[in-house]
Amino acid sequence: MRKYTSLFFDLDDTLLDTSGDEIRSIKSVFAKFNIPYSDDVAELYRNGLDWQTFTLGNYDEKAVFTNKFNQVLDILGIKENRKEMLDCYFDTFKNSHQVVPGVVEMLESLKENGYRLYITSNGYSDIQRKRLIDAKLDRFFSGVYVSEDIDLRKPSKSFFDYVFGRIPESNRSKVLVIGDAQSTDVLGAKNAGMDCCWYNPLRIKPKYKSTFEIDNINELSQLLCNN
Repeated sequence: MRKYTSLFFDLDDTLLDTSGDEIRSIKSVFAKFNIPYSDDVAELYRNGLDWQTFTLGNYDEKAVFTNKFNQVLDILGIKENRKEMLDCYFDTFKNSHQVVPGVVEMLESLKENGYRLYITSNGYSDIQRKRLIDAKLDRFFSGVYVSEDIDLRKPSKSFFDYVFGRIPESNRSKVLVIGDAQSTDVLGAKNAGMDCCWYNPLRIKPKYKSTFEIDNINELSQLLCNN
């Protein structure tokens, strides 16, 4: 008998290449405003403040998403056209939706094999849902649960309690959480008493132990066939 019936998927950097979309958005803005771009700019951005550390509800959505980019402009000493650049970055990112290679085939396989799929994501609802729809991935999911909608965030147990109150499956041992973030997906699954598959394409050292670990999203279908 198959161990799992339902799968909780993270969105950012698990199904969608969010980190890549951020960098591509910066490149686009720099090109539009005739500012030289180098890999050093990407490094500055990656080392900036993580927007997901903010508490939802306390910050304007646009300000949160542009905060790291704003820091990069500060460091580079760029003072002209700041508002226009921030607006351009926000709009460009909001309309980006690069899918991680292999995701569509993986989701098709899981859906065909009878798994119920759900999105469990931190972030802003309008942006997350738009990117999911624009990427044409929404068709695979029976439900989409975003932290802004429910005023709860991963890794809290309450976030997953909320989701369980709204899906057919009530047995937590029948659900697998899939995500790339140790601090939200892996720890969140642990807090909520569920198994977790950590998607670790960079093969970094884990802080928390996961039930499974993969470095290629295509491995998930094979893993589930054996469990």
